Amino acid sequence: MKLPSNKKIIHLAKSVFDIEIEELKRVSSNLDDNFYEAIKLIIECNGKVIVSGMGKSGLIGRKIAATLCSTGTLAIYMHPAEALHGDLGVVEDKDIIIILGKSGESDEIITMLPVLKKIGCRIISITGNVNSTLAKYSHVVLNSYVEKEACSLNLAPTSSTTAALVIGDAISTVLSQLKNFKEEDYALFHPGGTLGKRLHLMVSDFIHPVEEIAVCDEDTKFREVLIKMSEKNLGAAMIVHNGALKGIISDGDVKRILTRHKNVDELTAKQIMTANPKSIEYDTLAYDALKVMRSSGSFSVMPVLKGKKLAGLIKLHDLLKSGL
Repeated sequence: MKLPSNKKIIHLAKSVFDIEIEELKRVSSNLDDNFYEAIKLIIECNGKVIVSGMGKSGLIGRKIAATLCSTGTLAIYMHPAEALHGDLGVVEDKDIIIILGKSGESDEIITMLPVLKKIGCRIISITGNVNSTLAKYSHVVLNSYVEKEACSLNLAPTSSTTAALVIGDAISTVLSQLKNFKEEDYALFHPGGTLGKRLHLMVSDFIHPVEEIAVCDEDTKFREVLIKMSEKNLGAAMIVHNGALKGIISDGDVKRILTRHKNVDELTAKQIMTANPKSIEYDTLAYDALKVMRSSGSFSVMPVLKGKKLAGLIKLHDLLKSGL
């Protein structure tokens, strides 16, 4: 097969975007009070939300269930074929089930509908056929009808699956706003991702406590400071008085002192420290600390305070290694 020109390929790709955008506009224009009723059912639900669908609709259903969960609405996915062989046992009368189906006539869906009716759960359908069997069994019908698939044969589910997915996204995001779902809530459910880490991890999760760091008073001689820094090997010494931070001596400070002074033995920590150094609070978000350290251009370590007392230090390397 001879590959067409790059312009032809890009034109074909853009036509897919154009078709699906137009079909989404059509689906958006069909939104009505049924969407409100669907949201009302879910908000008032005392059980869980179950999402189901066959084939490509099932794949979209899995995504919708995942989005609901990550934005504050308890949801699971139930495969229709598995439902007919025992998984219907997960459904309770207090539940909501969202069923996706372009035609609304899939055999597996039709077979489980009378059972769902007997159980007594509420059914919300997302379908392109508002006169289908699925629609007739539904308490609320959300119209996902599209005139044209993006497939050149107008056969493969493309525009129709996109429409169903966007309706699911609309349900999820509206619910999250009504529930006042916040960044902190999102972070709690996504501790492994970068966003979750940035919203969840605290300075306290990375701190090297006072017991692990080099701590000296202002009268400590330079040689003793060096010994303590070498023993702790964290790149800095904290200079304190009665628990309060007075200054910091970094590895960089040590190198500068050694190049500028011939006789360093009589120097004290107070004479060589950086007084009143920038510090970060113990209960600050680690990502905020990272931004401060990066913006400084020179901080590889930073003192951590708890109130007015030194609590320890954090290292830039540790923050970066975490993937913040």
